[in-house]
Amino acid sequence: MMMDPLAGLPKTMRAVTLAGFGGPETLQPREIPLPTMRADNDIMVEVHAAGINPFDAKVRRGWLQALFPTPEHHVLGNDIAGIVAAKGFDVTEFEVGDRVWGLIDTLRSGAYAEYAAVTSYLLRKMPANLSFEEAAAVPMAGCTAWYGLVDLGSVGPGKRVLVHAGGGGVGAMAIQIAKHFGAWVAATASADKTDYVRGLGADQIIDYQSGDFRNEVKDIDIVLDPIGGDTNLKSYEVLRPGGTLLVILRGDEVEMSNRERLMAKHDVVTKVVAFSAQPHLLDLMRPLFESGALKAPVETVLPLDQAGEAHRRIDTGRTRGKIVLKVR
Repeated sequence: MMMDPLAGLPKTMRAVTLAGFGGPETLQPREIPLPTMRADNDIMVEVHAAGINPFDAKVRRGWLQALFPTPEHHVLGNDIAGIVAAKGFDVTEFEVGDRVWGLIDTLRSGAYAEYAAVTSYLLRKMPANLSFEEAAAVPMAGCTAWYGLVDLGSVGPGKRVLVHAGGGGVGAMAIQIAKHFGAWVAATASADKTDYVRGLGADQIIDYQSGDFRNEVKDIDIVLDPIGGDTNLKSYEVLRPGGTLLVILRGDEVEMSNRERLMAKHDVVTKVVAFSAQPHLLDLMRPLFESGALKAPVETVLPLDQAGEAHRRIDTGRTRGKIVLKVR
């Protein structure tokens, strides 16, 4: 008779659930049952930390309901770091007790909870030198930046890169990744984030509040744009012919309605960095974190029951790096 892999685990857990669509006040701490773990290829993770992303706030507001329908009392959180508490019978790459980081499918119960059931291929072994809080800050931001710059942008020595919102989660990872691959990097950021962005390795920092980046840089090979709108339209003007504009804000009507015209006018290409779970990129980043070449962009660590406060800070658009929830 097959032994129950969940034997010994509690039947309920602390979690922060979505009481409805709207502001941060919709995030409510509750005691709920453990999520359902598939018997074959799932892992039950004892969650130690959960990363907060702007994507979470969009789901919370109901903006993505057509793409990612969420039920009442849904648990948010894609970025996860924790310990393998149980595993399905087909899982051979992990053992109970392994420290893991990774991503949770948006349609499943997320990381704002003491336990999360995750498909095994979405998890990877954590860098040995990172804390759980540091590890939880990386997956979505790191994979987005890596996929854009490396896979789509072919960043490398001699390339000139402009990273917008260099003080944000994706921006912080993008600056480090571009520098690791030998690029020259400029970044836009507010004045209060100058020292932080400089510490990430940016060669030039542009205060977007006091000037126009078009007057500060030119002949850029790759622009990474998580902002969209007017920033996107202006970015075409600093690219060299043959350059690449990487768009992170999917569905921006301003960007989409002007894309073809501006690509033809400036002889550049636009590529959409539509986020999808690519955990194999975490394997590529792990040795870079272990060597110190990359650092986790943690700004603030808050306890799980302050998820609402974390979202209030995310909603300001002025956070530096990533906010992480400490679950244990």
